[in-house]
Amino acid sequence: MMRSKQLFVGLISEGTTDTRFLYSVIDRTINELIFRFGDSVEIYIEELKKDSGKSFVEQIIDASINYQKENHINFLLVHSDADYLDDSIVQKNKFNPLYKGVEINSDLFCKDIVPIIPVYMIEAWMLADFDLFVDEISTSKSKTELQLNGHPESFTNPKEKIKKALNIINDERPKKRRKELKISDLYQIIGQKIEIEKLKSLKSFEKFYNNLIETLENLHFIHTR
Repeated sequence: MMRSKQLFVGLISEGTTDTRFLYSVIDRTINELIFRFGDSVEIYIEELKKDSGKSFVEQIIDASINYQKENHINFLLVHSDADYLDDSIVQKNKFNPLYKGVEINSDLFCKDIVPIIPVYMIEAWMLADFDLFVDEISTSKSKTELQLNGHPESFTNPKEKIKKALNIINDERPKKRRKELKISDLYQIIGQKIEIEKLKSLKSFEKFYNNLIETLENLHFIHTR
């Protein structure tokens, strides 16, 4: 019997809550692409530990070098919020220097990097499916009532938007029965449930999605043509 191929993916995110949201999203996105365009592949996603005391480029390169001493990765996913209306600033200040640093570093085996750059913040991606969001916070309130009108990528601080929406829900609950909802409760569950098609309605996710396709194709895990 023919053995299935193995795909090893590294992930470096800004923080633990980001990883909680991203892990399932990444796993399901890769699985969907393999199912559509590839053959049988076993997928392993591993979070790489970074030293936050270093510069962005040093964090990523050192984490990769440390990880490859024991293990192998085919490509590395690197998350950094845009904190802006597009990815231009973070590309210029973080990823372009990273690509150069990776290219000239002879100690690195894995040179393939796929950026994950949500517009403003990753919390915008959590709002890509409003119906799922209100279902998870157990409310029938509208976008207007929760002060969430508008496109998720238009919110300059989507994290604060979610917190305010949760405050609206929490303030109306009877104190005796109140278990306050916190934003930290939502990252993992929304990441596990949100549909990839809903995320593709966001330009920043679509850019990540297309970069992922290109990388998987270049590494011969999928064939779209």
